[in-house]
Amino acid sequence: MAGMEALSVLLTNLGQSTIDFLPNLIGALILLLLGYVVGKVVGIVIEKICISAKVDKYIKSKGFKLSYLFKVAGAWIIYLLAIQAAFQYLGIMALATFVDKIVNFIPMAVGAAIIIIVGYVLGNFFEEQIKASEGKYSSLIGRIVNFFTVYVAIALALPFIGIDPSLVNNILLVIIGSVGLGFAIAMGLGLKDIVAKEAEKYVGSIEKSFAKKKK
Repeated sequence: MAGMEALSVLLTNLGQSTIDFLPNLIGALILLLLGYVVGKVVGIVIEKICISAKVDKYIKSKGFKLSYLFKVAGAWIIYLLAIQAAFQYLGIMALATFVDKIVNFIPMAVGAAIIIIVGYVLGNFFEEQIKASEGKYSSLIGRIVNFFTVYVAIALALPFIGIDPSLVNNILLVIIGSVGLGFAIAMGLGLKDIVAKEAEKYVGSIEKSFAKKKK
């Protein structure tokens, strides 16, 4: 009898817990459904605004569109806010806090992406303008300017996602040092014969002047 009573109490408590939890579960599901619908609508609106503003023309890459990037980012911010609200409604605060960190990270990641994209666009613009000048080394100079413009944009974007830009700066110093060393070696090898000929002429002229003085 005691065992039956214990089992009855257990089943009663389980049923009561299920009944108490069911409204919260339904509320959480409603929040998720609303978040999905609102996120879809917000994403579509953002995409249409970007298309109207013709933001896609700034990135000339097959299979990639800025409007789609902003659409996905906007939609997922709404989705994650709905997921966070659902976890809070269910009382699962650890997961709600984790989702909150992701929600806070997305705008920073989008900001970093915008900075890099702007740097990419400016780099291409500068390169095209320099190449249009049709100078002797305009193509090479244009590529160098493009590279450094994008590099600076990346260095500016890294703090937005919590990465110390000092690593990128050190890499840049290594690149500059390597290029400078390579240029110096190339110039040294290229000028070796010229310097040798000039030195030979100079020594020859000195020898001739000494020979004239002896006479």
